Parts: sequence; C-alpha cells; structure tokens
Amino acid sequence: MRVPDGAAWSSRTRIQCRAVECLDANAVQDLMSDALAAPARAAVMGHLDTCQDCRDLIGAVARDTIRESSREPGGAGTDGATPRRRIDLDATAVAQPVSGLERTQVKNDALAETVAGGTDRAPKLEGIAIGRELGRYTLHEQLGAGAMGIVYRADDRELARSVAVKILHRPDPALTERLVREARSMAQVSHPNVVGVYDVGVAKDTTYIAMELVQGTSLRGWQEAPRTTAELIEAYVAAGRGLAAAHAAGIVHRDFKPDNVLVGNDGRVRVTDFGLAAARPGETIAKPRLGELELTHSGMVLGTPAYMAPEQFLGGNVDARTDQFSFCVALHEALYRQRPFQGKSYEDLGDQVCEGRVRPPPQGAGVSNELRAIVLRGLSVRPGDRYPTMDHLLDDLARDRARPWRRASIAAALLAIVLGFGLVADWAVRDRVSGQIRQAFAATAFQTDRAVRLLSGQLDAMGNQIYALPVMRKVAAHHDEADFGLGSADVDRQNLEELHEELASTDWKYAREIAGKERPIVIAVADYKARLLYTSASPTSWNTSLIELPWIKQALDAGTGNSMRLMRFDDPRLVATQILGPTPPSGLAVVFTRTLSLGESAKSQFLQILDASYVLDNIRLDDATLLSITTADGTSSGTVPPPLVAASAATDGIHEQTLGGTTYQVQAQPIFGPDGQLVGRVVMARQLGGVLTLFAHARLVFALAVLAAILVAFGTLWRARRLAHV
Repeated sequence: MRVPDGAAWSSRTRIQCRAVECLDANAVQDLMSDALAAPARAAVMGHLDTCQDCRDLIGAVARDTIRESSREPGGAGTDGATPRRRIDLDATAVAQPVSGLERTQVKNDALAETVAGGTDRAPKLEGIAIGRELGRYTLHEQLGAGAMGIVYRADDRELARSVAVKILHRPDPALTERLVREARSMAQVSHPNVVGVYDVGVAKDTTYIAMELVQGTSLRGWQEAPRTTAELIEAYVAAGRGLAAAHAAGIVHRDFKPDNVLVGNDGRVRVTDFGLAAARPGETIAKPRLGELELTHSGMVLGTPAYMAPEQFLGGNVDARTDQFSFCVALHEALYRQRPFQGKSYEDLGDQVCEGRVRPPPQGAGVSNELRAIVLRGLSVRPGDRYPTMDHLLDDLARDRARPWRRASIAAALLAIVLGFGLVADWAVRDRVSGQIRQAFAATAFQTDRAVRLLSGQLDAMGNQIYALPVMRKVAAHHDEADFGLGSADVDRQNLEELHEELASTDWKYAREIAGKERPIVIAVADYKARLLYTSASPTSWNTSLIELPWIKQALDAGTGNSMRLMRFDDPRLVATQILGPTPPSGLAVVFTRTLSLGESAKSQFLQILDASYVLDNIRLDDATLLSITTADGTSSGTVPPPLVAASAATDGIHEQTLGGTTYQVQAQPIFGPDGQLVGRVVMARQLGGVLTLFAHARLVFALAVLAAILVAFGTLWRARRLAHV
C-alpha cells in the first residue's frame, strides 16, 4: 500500500527518536515506489548508512525489480536495448542554507546490481531540470528543496533578471493547487519583509512559481551564530512586520517557523513559503502528520508541529492569532535556545501545547522578565488571551527593545541636568566670588595709590628734616677749589674726606628706622658731582660715582627734582656705586632721591633705599589677595606667580588666567613716582573659587560633559522612538 505524499509513517516504519528500526516489507515497497516524503526518505537513508542487513535487502529487491522489468514487453534485456535501472539506495541529506532554503544534495553509494549479476556504484543523480526552459525562465542550479517542490535559480529571459523558481517534485493535482495557492497568497502582499512573487504558471505539465531571488540564509541558520538579544528581537520584529502585512491582506501563514524566513545578505528579513496559507482565516487544514516531525538527539520534537498553536492540534478555527502563537514559539526558541514545549511524540507535544505547560527558562538566559512576559502572552492557550493583532505584539516587542534606550536617554538627561545644575551653581558662585574680587582689587588699587603717596610724603618730610642739618648744607655748598683754579686735588680730597667723616658721625637713626627695624632704610649722600660721600649700608665706603644711575644725572642736570625708582638690589649699576655695601640683599629696591639746590652750582642729593616688600605690606588688605610689585622690565617681587605677573602686563583691567588647574583673576595697578614717571606696577591676583574646582579644566570638562549628555539623551531617545516604530 502506498503512503500518501507527506503522510506520516505507520508502525510499519517505526521511527523512535532519531533511530529507524530495520525496514519491513511495506517500508521497502514505499521506498522503491518513491512514495516517501522527503523527511521520511532522509530518515530511511540515514538508517541504510548504518545497517548492512537493510542494504542487502534493498539490493536484493533492486535485483529482482530490474530482472522483472527486463522481462516485460518492451523492457530491456541483456542486450542493453533499454538502459539498466539504477536505484539510489545510499543517500545522505546535507543541508546548506542557500537563499534561506535547505539544499538537499544526494550522495549515491552503489548497492544495486545489474542484471548480469555484477555490482557497481550507481551514478550520482543530476538535477533533471538544469538548463531546462520553463516558460520564459531558464533553470540553473538547484537552490533548495521543500516538502512539495524544488527551488532553482533561473533567468527571466524577458526581463533579464535572476529569479527563484519553485516547481513540483512530480505532477500532482493536489500539490499543484497548493503551489498556486501559495503564489496567490504571496502575490497579495507587497511588503519589504515578504518575499515577492512575480509569476505563476504551468508549462510542460509543470506548475511553477517565479519569486524574488534572495541571496542569504534562513532565519534559523542566521540565529545559530552568536546573536545578542537586541539583534534577535530586531530580526523577529522585521519578520513579524511581514506577517502583519499578510494578516492585513486577509492571509494567515499557518506554518511560520525560522525555516520559512529568509535573511538576505543585505540584512533584510523576508517571510516566505505561504504554501499552507488560506485566503480566508476560517479555512482549516488537515491535522499534521507524524512524518513531518523531526526529532533531536534529546528526543525533542522539531519541525512544523513544534510551532503549531493549540487550535491547530485540536482542529479548531485558525486565524491570525495562530501565526502569533507560532511566531512566539520561534522567538522563544531563538531567545532561550530551546522550544517552549517539550514532547517526544506528536500526541505528547499536543498535550503540552494545549495545556500551556511552558518550560521554565534555562539558567543564565539573559532575557528580561518584561520580554518573557510578552512571549508568554503570545503563547497563551486561548487565542483571546493573546495579543489582539500581530501589530500589538510587535509594538510591545519594539517598546521592550527600546526600553534600554529610553532608560539610557533618561539617565543621560538626568546626568545633563545634574551637570547643568553644577555649572549653574558654579557660575553663581563664580559670579559672586568675581564680584568680591573686583571689590578687593578696587580697594587694593586705592590703597596702592594711597600707600605710595604716603610713603613719598614720609620720605619727602624726612628729607626736609635731613636738609635742615648743618652737615647737609655743607655738602650742598661744597665745591672743589680746582674748579676755580685754586688749591690742588689733594686739598679737595682732604675736604671731601672731612665731609665724609662728619656725615658718618651724624646720627641717622630716625631716618634709618622709618620702615621698621626688620627692614631699615639705607640712606646715602652725594655731592654736586654725584660722588658718594656717605652710605649707611657701608659707612667706610665713599668717593664712588653715582652718575651711572640715570635719574641722578637727570636731577643734577636739572638742578632739582624728587624721584622714585624700582630696581633690583643686585642691579650692576647699583652695585657699582657700593651704596649698598659689599653684599647687596636680594629682591627689589625702592629708591627715593631728593635733590637740593642752593643756587645754580650748589647741589646735593639725598637717597633713601628700602625693600619693596615694605610697599606691599602697606598695600595688603587681606590674605586672600596675592600681591607682587614689578618693574617696567618685568622684574617682580612678591607672592604672585611669575606667569600671572607676565600675563598681567599684556592686558588692562581684570582678566582670568589658569595656572596649574586653578583659575585666577589678575589685575595690574600702575605706580607713579613724585615726578609723574611710571615706576612699576602692583600685580594683584586672587583665586576664582567655585563649585567646580576638582581638577584642571574642570569647568570645561563639565561643560563638554553636559553637551555630550544632551547629545546622548537625544540620540538614545531618537533610537528608542525608531525602534518602537520599526
């Protein structure tokens, strides 16, 4: 008895798990008459690979069949008038994903014998359709094979394009109707996620469908590679959009599974094989047969029944929610690497599905509870408990897929807000501190002018007192007799020495302690020729020339004038005068000079030299403000770092300067002497504190972080919205 194409084997063939017991007479008859469906045939061929007894049996049957056929009228005898018949008895199915279809290649191993009794290997079967013209299509290599037909790559001669052409295994009115139904179902749907159907027709007693040629692999093959949950959801959402488009056209797929979904090399996902689809949702199909089951090594059911909904097992009404169930079975399998329902047989699987006994998730699956809840709702036993439509399911999947992006967007937005508040707080604090600094600088500038004027007044008053001394009038009135042609140089030197000794014996205590005991003033006296007559720094030093000091010469030439100058203690010009003694101190010196003129020729100079730090002490108003005094050529003394001093010379007013990660506000206040000449500058610097003083360029980093957080927030929000509407 011949088993109908695609029907389940009865106990005659007895498949248990993956193993096939030795073949009985009925199974051999079905094999020899080519009445086995492809899965059953593959199982038998796999058994023949391992069972010598069954191969001997098939060989014997083959010999008898060939012998009988040679005796029939018109049959071939030993003369070879009719080619000897060979039987493919050693076939191994090798599945390779080509255009999303499983290509079945048959590998022949010789077991058939010829009529003459010899044994040789059967030649490998070649595709009979290769190079054949079918309507306007020229067939080329086989791409794959399904339960009812073979798919070839073909050329459309009229439109000059490559297509996939599906033809039946053999003429069969029922299969022809099914193939045409598939074509009509697919042709009603025009969607990027559905394989396009171009043509359907009959040529040379062969029914065919011309479809879009997809270069790629099946969804099952694609998901066997390591994939993230996000990648799997994206692929299944795309496949679900294709199903939803079919449902919108009134078509139910009825056989959704990863093998019926193609993933092109371009990344686009397409649903195919609508061969079981019905144009009316209420139309049903026959109960699936056991022959369509595939079994894993662990005995778990594979193949179409594993994706069937309860209403398909029970023979109930089938609608779009049935595809939803199959979709969630496939999605569960992709996410957890296992099917949601166990079953070692068709009946056992049906019981599990109809009772809704979903397997617990494996350890370490990494699937969120929210996502599992979506899948479980789609696996509800009652169709009414599932999502109303495929679109509702996909919307939830898209929202779940977008949830991490929304969370990232919210987190980035919160971070931007926090950082923004930090910047605003820092700006407020900095503004307040900046205002305090401006007030401090204004007060210090005022104090600088006041202190310089006060010091100049003190020194001028002291000079008036000094010139009241008789010895100072003697100095002013002294002239060398040689200038008038009288006396001699020795007499003039002796007179100068007497002036020196009188100056050295004068009590200068008050003048020397005006700046305090810690920083006493150096006082010196010079005559009309700028010859040093006395210095308190080195009383034994005298008769050196001060003419190299520019303001001294200018005062002598003018005959009058008070001046104040800033210069280094170790300035070579000042050192050469020995006015500071043999070992000058370090730092800056403030030199006050008072010129006394008694007539046109009677002149003398009184010099007061003190440390510039004395000026800074009189200027300082608080400890937070750093102060330095600097000369016109940039030499400075004080607590302001040199880079800030240098920067202050290039800018007027208050400006910010960062040094070592700390931001300062800096301002330079000019100092003018009694003669109106610019003496130098007092540089004021104060740290511009704020909230963001954690590290160097913290404010810039925070500002860039705020910008980056805003961009991330908008970017992830855009991504979330895009995923939610894919």
